[in-house]
Amino acid sequence: MTVQEAVQRVRRRPQRGDTPFLVVVVLVTVACRLLLAHRPATPDEGGFLVVASQWHVGGSSLYGNYWVDRPPLLIGIFRLADLAGGLVALRVIGALLAAATLVLLADTARRAFGIRAARWTAVAAAALLVSPLAGTQAVNGELLALPFLALGLRLAVEAVRATDPLSARGAALGTGVAAVLALLVKQNMADVVVFALVCWLVAWRTGRLTGRSCRDLFALAVVGGGLGYAVVMLWAMAHGTSPLGVYEATYPFRVHAGRVLVATASERTDIRLNRLGTAAVLSGVVPVLLGFVLLAVRRARATPEVWAIVAASVFAAASIVSGGSYWLHYLVQALPVTALAIGALASVRRPSTRLVVPLLVSGVVVSAVASLVTVVTHEQANPGAVVARSLEGAAQSGDTMVSAFGDGDIVEETGMSSPYPYLWSLPTRTLDPDLTLMRGVLAGPGAPTWFIVRGRHTMGILQAHGVGSLLDDRYRPVGIVCSRYVYLRQGVDRPPLSPHGSCDGLVLP
Repeated sequence: MTVQEAVQRVRRRPQRGDTPFLVVVVLVTVACRLLLAHRPATPDEGGFLVVASQWHVGGSSLYGNYWVDRPPLLIGIFRLADLAGGLVALRVIGALLAAATLVLLADTARRAFGIRAARWTAVAAAALLVSPLAGTQAVNGELLALPFLALGLRLAVEAVRATDPLSARGAALGTGVAAVLALLVKQNMADVVVFALVCWLVAWRTGRLTGRSCRDLFALAVVGGGLGYAVVMLWAMAHGTSPLGVYEATYPFRVHAGRVLVATASERTDIRLNRLGTAAVLSGVVPVLLGFVLLAVRRARATPEVWAIVAASVFAAASIVSGGSYWLHYLVQALPVTALAIGALASVRRPSTRLVVPLLVSGVVVSAVASLVTVVTHEQANPGAVVARSLEGAAQSGDTMVSAFGDGDIVEETGMSSPYPYLWSLPTRTLDPDLTLMRGVLAGPGAPTWFIVRGRHTMGILQAHGVGSLLDDRYRPVGIVCSRYVYLRQGVDRPPLSPHGSCDGLVLP
């Protein structure tokens, strides 16, 4: 039986609500995510909280006094977390948005493939949303974009399945809004655009939609996207961030940065790529998508949603690989299509899929539980937190710092500000390649009290671009913590550094 035949058979059968099951899955997901709520911030979490906390009109850079290659809606969510209490509030927001993502994906599977598919999708999505191995541990751009992606996928399916033309048009309008909001959280998350484009075109080609209806859906999606973009950009402008600055940061910069990543690729890049590939397999993402392609896709008889999942899977894979840095959290982008692929597989009533679906979902769940238990029961390597705690015992009110390059979590945890606008390595390497701006900061009257160097490799870059001589003239070394060289400005007296915590710990693949 093909996916199309299975879906039609399911729709002819009265379907009962599945609320109790879904509520249990949601509660387990939220509880599992909150197990890690008190862990130290990751560099992304800390850096974005720093940027968001001081985003204001009249700043010297894109977001207040800092610059980052991310859209304003992401910074807005972090601003909300900062106002609500900081890191723990961010983790709670992440758990709630993960729950919303799960519900929306399960409902999409129910609408497209039936109630049985919804249950399997819910379980798979829950496991992936709590799995550190799937990259969902940190609350960053990928995770925060997921509910908008899930909403867009749900509305794109509704635009095809709705029997009422008004409901279909409303769903198309909402699809455009959701697609743009996802892009305004993480600029490469165009999965809704790809999914809706393929879903609606296949529906038209197979006679489910008329040509006029299809054109109307696309037109309304464009209108919705325009409305969503306008609202967010007006809000960003009210906070001092221009649409042109956002565009340059999110797209031209990424092209330039991609060239920098290729030119500066090292052994560490290859290690991260291997870890990313290993995690994609062990987390269950690759096995599920392979099973979906082999067992659920039929060239002539697959439903529009199935072809849309195929297209979105290809796009997600291309987006993950093209990121260049190969961080583990890139895998989060593949979560929605992976969960929906399980639903599509579950709707095929064949002996092979009756066996394969439980095996695949069991593999995803076991992987999630194993990686989560490992993370909860073992201390993770978090050098930024150790350095920050060491500085807290020596720093005084009004101190400032610069961390070269990266470790935004040090800035966030110490509460110090940075006179240098780049809190991440890639903006520094791309926008200040000769370190002209950094030299100006160190030589000027607003030179930071503390200067942190992230290891020997970074020290070599600083020496090659004239920063080393400034450190010799204006700073003195006061310690090495977790391979980070700590410098204090000449003429400033502070207590000796006292390292707090271990620099060793668990590192996920």
